[in-house]
Amino acid sequence: MNRYLYYFIIVTMVTNIIASVPRILMGESKNGVILSMVIAVIVGPILVSVLVNLFRHFPNMSLPEILKKSTSKWFYYPVLLYFAISWYLAGLITLVTYVLLFNTFISSETSIVITTLAFLIIISFGMLMKEKSVLYTTEIVLVMFLPIIFFLIMKVYTDPRLEWDYIKVAATHIQELPSYNAISAAAFIFIGVVNLSIFNKYMNFNKKFGLKQMFILALAGVFTLFTTYFVPIGFNGFEQIENFTFPWVTTSDAVRLKFGIIERLIFIFLIVFLGVAFISLLIHWHVSLKLFESIVQIKRLKWKEINLTSYVLVIIFGVIGILVTRQISEYELLKLTLFFYNILPIFYGFLIGSLLIAKRRLKT
Repeated sequence: MNRYLYYFIIVTMVTNIIASVPRILMGESKNGVILSMVIAVIVGPILVSVLVNLFRHFPNMSLPEILKKSTSKWFYYPVLLYFAISWYLAGLITLVTYVLLFNTFISSETSIVITTLAFLIIISFGMLMKEKSVLYTTEIVLVMFLPIIFFLIMKVYTDPRLEWDYIKVAATHIQELPSYNAISAAAFIFIGVVNLSIFNKYMNFNKKFGLKQMFILALAGVFTLFTTYFVPIGFNGFEQIENFTFPWVTTSDAVRLKFGIIERLIFIFLIVFLGVAFISLLIHWHVSLKLFESIVQIKRLKWKEINLTSYVLVIIFGVIGILVTRQISEYELLKLTLFFYNILPIFYGFLIGSLLIAKRRLKT
């Protein structure tokens, strides 16, 4: 199985450890969150398997190429537009979350516009890169940061202040009925597979995505969700945790590196996770940009034989990002994120349905 598929999923898992997923899960702590996470680690790998095995029928083709070859304009234009907007929103949520996090814990005196602009300048170069360059960049960042992230998480697990009794208290709520909000938030960690919409042409799926691969993903999901939900409870207590905006940031600040150059874990923690978040945002908006390009190409918009449509779209992405970041509050961001997670079944339904239609059309 192509390693880049796992990279996409790992990036999403790591990014959401300190983003909105833990906040939503903690908010549902007394509404069946444990069974919800169990359902998510079952449903998530199944959806990954279905999508990978569908994309396997279209080697060396992206989603726009698949739909344009097999369906009419009245079908693929609105479908691609829907996917492009949805994936832009996914990146926008990541951007706003990490800008707020950066301004709150690292540089509170910096203007939020300047912070957002700094993020956007870096991301803009990544959005305009070729697909293979994005894949290589993702691999380099993960190779650099994953060992550090693993060390930091193990440091948190082995800290003597981690109270397993608090975790046991949280586990007693296993008998409660699952919550849809918690299921959708927990299942979001597997959504990296949707990046195949653009990157499928560079994948080489020689084997079917079977039970072995699903089991590996399920184990990764169990570890990620257990870490995301239970570890902050072990440090802060079950009754208090739902009051924190960024539970994992508060948790990392409770850990000290006794023999480290930097004593407070929070600074290393935020910088490393910020690096992975940049990759997550880059991938989301790169995919969104390519989907928009597949339906919007202004032929007259040229300069020295270079079509400027992509650059105009990048500017629009950035302007919307700055406007939203300036206006939105943490409460509104949480509501937007929860709404986005809750409509993911529609997103998956459209994607799977489109691929099934394309598969049938190409056969006939």
